[in-house]
Amino acid sequence: MDGSIILVGGPASGKTNYIARLWLAFQAKKGTLRAEHLPDNVEYVNEAVSHLLERKFAPRSERNMEEAARRDFTVNVRGDGGAGAVRSVTVPDITGELWKRALETYELPQEWIDALGGCSSAIIFIRANSKLNKQPMDWVTAREVLKGHDEDDDDDTEEEDDDYGLDEDEDGEPIARTGEEPPTEPSTSTEVDDLAIVKEAVSAPILAEAEVHATSTQDATLPAQVGFCELVRYLTMTLGERPDGSKPRVAVVVTAWDTIHPDTRAAGPAKYLKDQFPMLAGRLRVPGRLEFGVFGMSIVGGDLRNATFRQSLKRQDLSDLGYTAVVREGVVVQDQDVTLPLAWALGD
Repeated sequence: MDGSIILVGGPASGKTNYIARLWLAFQAKKGTLRAEHLPDNVEYVNEAVSHLLERKFAPRSERNMEEAARRDFTVNVRGDGGAGAVRSVTVPDITGELWKRALETYELPQEWIDALGGCSSAIIFIRANSKLNKQPMDWVTAREVLKGHDEDDDDDTEEEDDDYGLDEDEDGEPIARTGEEPPTEPSTSTEVDDLAIVKEAVSAPILAEAEVHATSTQDATLPAQVGFCELVRYLTMTLGERPDGSKPRVAVVVTAWDTIHPDTRAAGPAKYLKDQFPMLAGRLRVPGRLEFGVFGMSIVGGDLRNATFRQSLKRQDLSDLGYTAVVREGVVVQDQDVTLPLAWALGD
């Protein structure tokens, strides 16, 4: 059965780095999902792999890329560790900057709508501890921001090679390490059911115009979890049906999983989403036409901007590093198979 899968994520969400690590797994024939052979005309994938082999994260996509700059690729894969039937899988690529623009304008070009309609699977990438994950406002203000938000993010992730190796995340911000709990996005209450939070967001009263102006001018950037819910809404409306009649599958992947406090990692990626993004977690639990799976992802098992860690990778095969965090029989395990989210989304 042939198919297409859409990769969804904002700027610096880890999408390109995941593709690079996936390519290494395909080349080494490791994982549940295996490629028959890799296509030659995937220049941007090869560039991302080159960065990873140099022990560097792939840089953030160009901000000014137009819709025509989509870089799709097709690869033949087999599930079940290579024992399954051959399938031709096409991955329509839409950069994080273009997804960001869609959230700001509430407009999807027809070309994107057609691409989404041609897919029955998707992966949403959410990077942990990113400063691009804006803290939520109160739900009333968030509702007003949803009506019209146009402030652009002026974050700059460009860095010179001489500075590479600092203990920073992909945005150039310090990362909390083991023994140091990373800051969390405040939620309304840890005791309130996340489904109730979703209902509250929908039914909240509208502030007076003066109050809205006073709060929204402080920071009109869309709160991260509201943006994630919008991405889910786009997929709910546009993803095509699966050939076997089952629900379209969406894998939610929390990238930079190794940067999260060990105690938090032990609770699993679904619990992480509930604590950090309760509105999104509630949305994923609402019955609908999509089926969701949640995973954690570490590309190489550590931070490539940490000079000590990067030095430790010398002479190591990167296809042996990194892992997918999954829950099995109630226990969180670190599976070295980085193809798992893709395989699950495709139905394997």
